[in-house]
Amino acid sequence: MRLIAFALVSLMLSASVAVAQQPRTIVGVWKLPGQGCARADGALTIGPLSLEGEDVTCRFTNVSRSGATVTWTGNCDSAGGTGPETVVATEVNERLTIRYVRGGNVIEGLTRCPAGR
Repeated sequence: MRLIAFALVSLMLSASVAVAQQPRTIVGVWKLPGQGCARADGALTIGPLSLEGEDVTCRFTNVSRSGATVTWTGNCDSAGGTGPETVVATEVNERLTIRYVRGGNVIEGLTRCPAGR
């Protein structure tokens, strides 16, 4: 009986460690320091297959994740034009960097807005 109890506790602990090691989703609203969480303030809303901001809208057809880096491919409409784009987002120490590969733009230092914003 003790062996079964020990095995169950070990299994639960290893499962909780595996869950703790998963990076959290970057889906949500992100802003630059000192700015608000509204689109008009420059905030970006990230969905599973989309990215929307004051002057950019992207719809993605593919997404992949490797650790803290998410890579999307699809199409973006922005001030620079409309066309295919690859967007790479990396979160380090609760700060998000977004890089538009084709367009060359990089947005650094984004912080997550509170839920419901």
